[in-house]
Amino acid sequence: MKRREFLTEFLGALGAESIEWHEETENFISGRVIYDKDDPEEIQDFCWHKGEEETPSTNALKLVKLLNKKKLLSIDQISVTKEELRLQYNEMCGSNTTEPEFMEILEELEEMEVPMVDEGKETDAYFIHE
Repeated sequence: MKRREFLTEFLGALGAESIEWHEETENFISGRVIYDKDDPEEIQDFCWHKGEEETPSTNALKLVKLLNKKKLLSIDQISVTKEELRLQYNEMCGSNTTEPEFMEILEELEEMEVPMVDEGKETDAYFIHE
């Protein structure tokens, strides 16, 4: 369930309106991102070769939830400074995460890639960057 929660926020931050889940095994989860429910062409299949235990940390989940909720991405690029993002993160979490601690969380999130699938083949990947 952690994978679904993370992917819902991660793909949501990248513009997903909803997700159709297809297959889920111990080490794999796949589905379809729907960008516009009224346009059947606005879809993208994906797969993620990660088990539940490989899901990003709770802190990375909180960060991607912030990016999604506040719409802080321009396509796949973070649209505010690192410092502004850290301040918003601390405010949302009610914490005082230091800059080095926050950089670890941000790096963890930026290392995440979710492969896109076209015609049964992995062709590109979803990711978030500065």
